Formats: sequence, structure tokens, C-alpha cells
Amino acid sequence: MEICRICLLLNHQQMQIVLDTRGLQFSVRNKCFFIESKTISRIIHPSRIHSILVLAPCRISSPALILAAQSEIPVVICNTSGKPEVRMWSPRFMNIATLRRKQYYFTTSRAAMDWANTIIQLKIAGQINNMRFISDRKCSIASTVIKRICEIESQLRIFNKKNESTNGLFKKDLLFIEAFTANRYWQTIGLKLPDPYTFMNRVKRNAKDYFNISINYLYGMLRNQTESSVLSIGLDPALGIIHRDGYKMPSLVFDLMEPFRPIMDRFLINAIFTDETKQEYTQLSTELPILSKPEKRRLITLFNGALKSRIRYRNSVTTIENHILTETKNLSDKIKQHD
Repeated sequence: MEICRICLLLNHQQMQIVLDTRGLQFSVRNKCFFIESKTISRIIHPSRIHSILVLAPCRISSPALILAAQSEIPVVICNTSGKPEVRMWSPRFMNIATLRRKQYYFTTSRAAMDWANTIIQLKIAGQINNMRFISDRKCSIASTVIKRICEIESQLRIFNKKNESTNGLFKKDLLFIEAFTANRYWQTIGLKLPDPYTFMNRVKRNAKDYFNISINYLYGMLRNQTESSVLSIGLDPALGIIHRDGYKMPSLVFDLMEPFRPIMDRFLINAIFTDETKQEYTQLSTELPILSKPEKRRLITLFNGALKSRIRYRNSVTTIENHILTETKNLSDKIKQHD
């Protein structure tokens, strides 16, 4: 069993250390981080590390935390479900305060809307690919799927033409094209899945059908993964661009999740088509079904496998967890470079 994962940032020299094995020791040796288990040991210089993410109970020495603080390396500790619970803060992290101040000004700029446009268009591209994926497996619905894809692409052309002609992008237009695509997308997915997995509407809360309950569970794990990346980079998770700000709402996390939602959809859809899922629920007194423990374990296994899957995204091929981290780092670079 490996003692940790190394998440490399594409086009960058630094890496993220992910401590995800119970009982390993994380300490300091010769002014470097020293990672050790019963079978493996590794020394890594602080200059090579961008952030440290702790996902399992470990023995972390105080010198290691001090070295991380001195090197301005964030340490994020998550609970057993992957949700960030602790972020180590140091008076030395003055660069984070500067970054967050720049982040505030960036959110109101044209550059921010251009970034949001790219993120939403990546999401839409993923949704169209999923529609084609289903069409290829059910030839009888191909004509219906093609018609809906044409409707989406037609609206995209109108949207892009308006954006170019007015030399400005309005948030309401971006939200409209996202909502329009979502309507066509979920109609296709919901009604064209094999029985008994069909559903009528996308339900984010209090879902009663297997697909909506399961995809909400996968999105929850995706949120934890994305929030860990945002915290490790030093951005403010509550200061978003696409999603509105609100009490205890990590708006920026929701923004960054958007292009990765269709990827999670694809893994669940594929699992349904290959009979890797079971409709197992535990009924609550409220009559709202929840997933059984075995089904939760299956979805957790599915999600962890997805994170380690190598896919093409933005013309680069690496694992999904690396893509999430790199997307966050790229946004941070845009914010730093914005005047």
C-alpha cells in the first residue's frame, strides 16, 4: 500500500502531498519533510511542495507543521468523508491575504466573466458528450438526442455571437444558457436511462429516485475534493463568480465544480449501464429514502476510482484530482496577474 499520493500541478514544478494512509509518520529530517511507514520512506524538500492534504489519521510532528508554516505551505486536514475540517494558519501567510484581496477585485472584472464563460462552456461540452454517450447505447433514441443537442448548439451560437458583438458578457445570459442546457440535458438523461433508473426531473434536495440520490451523494464528495483544493491554494471558498454569495455557501467551490459535474454523471451513468449499481435504500420515518450502507460504499469506491482515472481535459491528460487542483491553481494565477 502506498504511503501517500503526489498530485502534480500540470505546467508547474510544485506538487501536493496527499496523506491518505492510516498510521504513517510525517516529520522533518535535514530541513526536509520525511514521510515514513513500515515499508517505505521518502524525503521531500519544502520548495517542491505546494500544499499538504491529510485524509487519514497520521502521526504529524510539530516540527513538520512549523516547517510547513515557515515555507508558507497550507496544511488541510479532512474528516473521514473527505470534508475539510482544519486548515493550518500562520502569521507568515501574508501572501494569502494579498491573494484574497486580489480575488475580491477580480470577481467584479470582465476577466472573471470570461473565466466563468469558459467554465460553463466546459460543463456544457461535457453534458453534450454524455448525451451522445447515451445515444450510442440506445439507438432508438438517437434522433431525439440529436435534436436536443442541435437546440443547445443553436442557443450557444446565439450566446457567443451576442458576446462577441457587444464586447461584453452579462451574467444573466450565461446563467440562461446554462439553465437551457440543463433542461435539455436532464430530460435526455432522465428519460433515456434503462428501467428502473429513469426519472422525470433533476432534484437537488429530498430526492426520491435512485439517480438523483446517488448523483447528489457523488456531488457531495466532489465538493469536498474541490474545497480541499481551494483551501490548499489559498483562495476564499466563499467568494464566487458564477454562484451567489450566501451564509455558509462555498460559492467559489460550486463554481469550480461545474465542469467536473458531467464527469461524475458519466461515471454513474456508465455504472448503471454496466449493472454495477444496486437500488438499495433505508427508509426513514419521513418517507424519504436514503442510500443503504453497501450502496454508499459502492458509490465511494466509484468516486475514488473516478478521481484516479486519467482523462483528457483542456487538452491535458492526467487524473481527475490533478485536473481539479490545476483548474484551481490556474484561477489563482489569473487572479494574481489581474491588475
